[in-house]
Amino acid sequence: MRPLFGLLYTFLFLSYSITALFVVFHLLRYSLSRTSAIFMTSLFLLVLIVLLFSNAIIFFSLPLDLIFPQSSL
Repeated sequence: MRPLFGLLYTFLFLSYSITALFVVFHLLRYSLSRTSAIFMTSLFLLVLIVLLFSNAIIFFSLPLDLIFPQSSL
């Protein structure tokens, strides 16, 4: 069960990362001034890294073996 949830979490993590690349691209490309683009992009990346890191720590600390016990069939 743990490898399945690891695979699903990897897919979720990659989709968050790809979505963040789209946001960064649009922040840099379509901002009115260059200084605001750099500021908002750096703020977005800082918050993104903190949230993804805390999300990964919380996910890997879940006791999946206790939540989904193995059946002996």
